[in-house]
Amino acid sequence: MSNNKIFICAHKEVPLPQHPYFLPVQAGASLHKHIAGYQPDDEGENISDKNPHFCELTCHYWAWRNLKNVDIVGLNHYRRYFDFQKKWPQFSADKRFVSTQDFLSQEYIFPDLEKYLQKYDIILPIARHWRVSNTQQYGNYHIAKDWEMLRQIIKERSPQYIPTFEKTMDHSNKSVGYNMFITHWKQFDAYSEWLFDILFEVERRVPPIDDPIQSRIYGYMSERLINVFCEHHHLCIKNMPLIMPLDDYQGGLNVNNTKATYRRITNDIIYKLR
Repeated sequence: MSNNKIFICAHKEVPLPQHPYFLPVQAGASLHKHIAGYQPDDEGENISDKNPHFCELTCHYWAWRNLKNVDIVGLNHYRRYFDFQKKWPQFSADKRFVSTQDFLSQEYIFPDLEKYLQKYDIILPIARHWRVSNTQQYGNYHIAKDWEMLRQIIKERSPQYIPTFEKTMDHSNKSVGYNMFITHWKQFDAYSEWLFDILFEVERRVPPIDDPIQSRIYGYMSERLINVFCEHHHLCIKNMPLIMPLDDYQGGLNVNNTKATYRRITNDIIYKLR
């Protein structure tokens, strides 16, 4: 039987679903008091102190550098999980909300991940469809010149990725986010080596600004870069919606399958017309 670890990134102590695969990891543990029962991300080789700017990537990096003999590895957030119970995921909205109480009252069930990953290379969230390209979307919400520095660094350090970067970012409006995945260790290792080589160089040239949103620059960039990596290596992707528990959820936020499909088609048409 394979050794599977799906780490749940959390910066605070919260009730979590229980499953033998789940490993709670405290994000930014070097900056806070350690939480009992969580694996701190400041043990062994780590970048825990970079958490304000790298977000959940400090947990990702800890797992990459310190976990051993793992076959299948994945990343969840304490408020975002893959929704394997959702019917017709290909037509589903990218996420649905539930109350934390309802979420925790039901057993969290994984499918047969070994069988899934015989057919697919990686499990990712459902892609969002924007009305603009991914490059333009980044510039609309973040700092465009930082994105161009990222492009320049990829040209210098991984020039073979540039055609894929242009295809997936400049000439596409579809992109997965959240820095979430489940895959074999081999893919995780290759992706991590490429990702952190790029991001550490971005960090060297583009230090984070003093802003609660834009200071998380490297986490935002990595959300886009996993799309580039998967496309470049022609990975077969299984896209799954997310389930997002909220403590105070009262209903009314969820989008049904018909509306979600209509929204994607509409955004694709508007993007192509532009």
